[in-house]
This record gives sequence, structure tokens and C-alpha cells, in this order.
Amino acid sequence: MWTIFAEQPLLIAIMIAVVVVGLVYAWMQTGDRRVAIAAVVTALLIPGAYFLADRIVTDREKILDAIQQTAAAIEHNDHVGAVEFVLDSTTRQRALAELPRYEFQRARARNIQINMVTGSLPPEATVDLDASVRVSMNGGGVRDYPGVARLILTFQQQPDGSWGVTDYSYRPITGGADNLTPNGN
Repeated sequence: MWTIFAEQPLLIAIMIAVVVVGLVYAWMQTGDRRVAIAAVVTALLIPGAYFLADRIVTDREKILDAIQQTAAAIEHNDHVGAVEFVLDSTTRQRALAELPRYEFQRARARNIQINMVTGSLPPEATVDLDASVRVSMNGGGVRDYPGVARLILTFQQQPDGSWGVTDYSYRPITGGADNLTPNGN
């Protein structure tokens, strides 16, 4: 329920507006001041819906924030900051071994799809996104290469409410695993 309030304030505002229109119509038909006052009070709930949406931070918003912070760290070639949200030590070491091979000029996450895993304890989410980068190979090789890859992340919620990555894999934009994905995951 809170997710609707937090992530869909426009939908809530439209529903409130429909009620307001109904109250205004009722006031115009009856002339009763109490109905007009109810319409005004109900209309004041619309900015309240946006205020409430701004104050509630959902799990999806926490995950999106982690993705955006990681993309910014990767773009600035901040390897330690890029693995800040990686919880699993093996996965963290794998990422720290991969990142220094590249020099990033741009890193963006697009087409982000967050699927909460129902019934998981602790709560988990699978994130499927397109990573768009402009990268150069450190130590020579390819210079200023634009690339797009599909990235599958597994997030897990921590006891403090924060979310972190427990596993990741690369895929081509269309299809299964590519040669960058360890163990064909």
C-alpha cells in the first residue's frame, strides 16, 4: 500500500481529483456549504500526496539509488566506491579484479527492471539493466570504445534496511551469457 503512495503520487492525485470533482458537482446541485468545504479540504490532500511520496523511501528507490551511485563511481574510475554496495566478498574481489582493466569515460544504467523476489528471507530483488559505457583498456588496446551490455544483479536487503549486491553477471543485450560472464551464468 505504501508503495503506491510513495511511487505513484500522480495516480493518487488523480483519484483525489475525481473525488473533488464529484464533491464540486454535488455542491453545485445542492448549494450546501458543507459539501463545498469538503471539496476544498479534499483538494488540499493532493499536495499532501506529493509530500508523502517525497518522504517515503521504498525498497525500489533504495536499489535505484545504489545503482546510480555505483554508475557514478564507475564513471569516475573510483573502484572502491564502485564496489561499495557489493556484499559478498568473493563477488567484491571479482569486481575489484575486473575494474582496473578499464578506464571509463562514461557509465550509465538504463532500462532498469527491478523484480522483488516474493517469499525470500532476507528480501531479495533481481535487477535487469542495460549498462552503457564508453571505455578504454588500461595498458593499451582498445581506446574510447562505446559499449552496451545487459547486467543482471542480485540485491539482498540487510538488517539495517539497506540493499547490497550479492551477485552479478553480464549478458549481451539480446540473448544469453557472453564470454565475460564467469561460469556461463
